[in-house]
Amino acid sequence: MISSLSMVSAFAVFFLSCSSNVQAFGPVMRPAAIGGTRYVNNDARPMSSSVLLRMAEGGPPQYERRAASAISNEEVGQGTYLIRVAADDEKPVEYEPGHVLALEILNPEKGEDDEEEWLRGPYTVTRSDDSSFDVMYRVVGKKSQTFSAAVVKSTDSINNNARFQFGGKFKVPILEGIHHPEQLERIVLISTGVGVGPQMGFIEQALCDDAFAHIQIDLYAGFRNAKDVCCSDTLNDLATAHPDRFSWEAIVSDDVGRTSDPYALSKIANHAKKDSDSVNDKTATATHYHLIGNGSMVNEFKAGLKEAKIPDDRVTIEMYFNHKEIPRPDTVKSITDAVLKGGDSGHTSSDTKTEKKTTSPAV
Repeated sequence: MISSLSMVSAFAVFFLSCSSNVQAFGPVMRPAAIGGTRYVNNDARPMSSSVLLRMAEGGPPQYERRAASAISNEEVGQGTYLIRVAADDEKPVEYEPGHVLALEILNPEKGEDDEEEWLRGPYTVTRSDDSSFDVMYRVVGKKSQTFSAAVVKSTDSINNNARFQFGGKFKVPILEGIHHPEQLERIVLISTGVGVGPQMGFIEQALCDDAFAHIQIDLYAGFRNAKDVCCSDTLNDLATAHPDRFSWEAIVSDDVGRTSDPYALSKIANHAKKDSDSVNDKTATATHYHLIGNGSMVNEFKAGLKEAKIPDDRVTIEMYFNHKEIPRPDTVKSITDAVLKGGDSGHTSSDTKTEKKTTSPAV
């Protein structure tokens, strides 16, 4: 099982000094840092991070930096924070859930006589409005602790001494990657750790979009223990406000295993059966899966769904790390079998529409 310390995502901060207004992700910004393959077009061709990193002429993608300030930094789960950053200028902030941007903060440990050092890294957008955006991150290790401490200083300081910058717009937002919603009956969202952040933003977005009004959205968010569960109040409120359109469950591995284990699979696949004993073409096309989190989970579900003949354009993904993790054959088979059998994996599954979880799933 992936430990909770490993369940940090593209939100983890990678440090690099920079000084010019137009900046690029440098050589230390590995492709793994800004996510992996996502099927984004009608040809279902994968767009990898290595491609994204070379899209700009002469190397990594360039981006123009904009001055910004931290508005809030709320702890939404044990060691997990949702930071809101607002642009200092009057230009519109144009991001959607699933976009990746570069966020920078001036190193607070540098003295007044030291040369400025900006700490920067890729973050996936949770939500955004015209003037600000939210990103979720988990504090694990010295680097993210330094970042978190600086953010606290910025929100607590009257003079707001901490200086932020952001820029760039990378990857495809979740909603845009879902093609032909008029053909869908269900969207299944599966995440690990802070991957729940962008999915939560997408849910808010889709529930306000008439094109998704007929679609059932089910979220299965994986965490190691109950204290790690994020944003339960927000998700519960969404489920209460839209009982016929949205349900969610925290899959706590300490209690019921991972998202690829029998309990979660019985929930994830429980609508796939429809009126037949196996998945048919209509059923396969009518469900869209979005996977976001560590490479182990994403690669195993991707492989299992492929074996179950779910079309490539009905599976969108975002990998934060462990891109080259090799799927375990037995886990892939369990995922395939669960989808083909409509959730018949040896566990009794109740209707997820009635289950609005806070810190742990019912077992």
